[in-house]
Amino acid sequence: MIYYNKEKELVKDYVVFDLETTGFDAKTCEIIEIGALKYKDDKLIDEFNMLINPGILIPDTITNITGINDDMVKNKPTIKEALPKFITFIEDLTLIAHNSSFDLSFIEENIKKLNLNMISNKNIDTVYLARKYIPETYNAKLETLKKHFKLNYGSHRSLEDCYTTNYVYQYCKNKALIKN
Repeated sequence: MIYYNKEKELVKDYVVFDLETTGFDAKTCEIIEIGALKYKDDKLIDEFNMLINPGILIPDTITNITGINDDMVKNKPTIKEALPKFITFIEDLTLIAHNSSFDLSFIEENIKKLNLNMISNKNIDTVYLARKYIPETYNAKLETLKKHFKLNYGSHRSLEDCYTTNYVYQYCKNKALIKN
């Protein structure tokens, strides 16, 4: 089992990741995109981005939010092909995500379905950090934070959300360093 949001130490070597899915329930919904940015010594060294064929039709509500439609994923790898590549990409680095328990629940559920070895990466949730270090925003949603910082990244696509999440992480990390 993955231990959600347990890491309190702010690190320099990490992977920011984000998923797009067909819905909110990891047991009944599927991953349709994985995006990840790998940082060593706080410098971007690699990226991972993959659309995934979920084996089911993508609900119109999800297409309206993400822009990902059935035609875009029909010839893409399945989660069986994509997840091992993602696991190799993340190595044993700390994982950072915005609302990490959501994304990690999908990773954990698919690892179980595919009988893969469970990952044990530490993880950091930027929602927690944003609530602590960016109290001036009315909520800690990624879209709200993106507007607060006037970032020009897109939304509801994995890699774009990773860039926003990394900005939030770095901002909070710098505020934490100043506080200490």
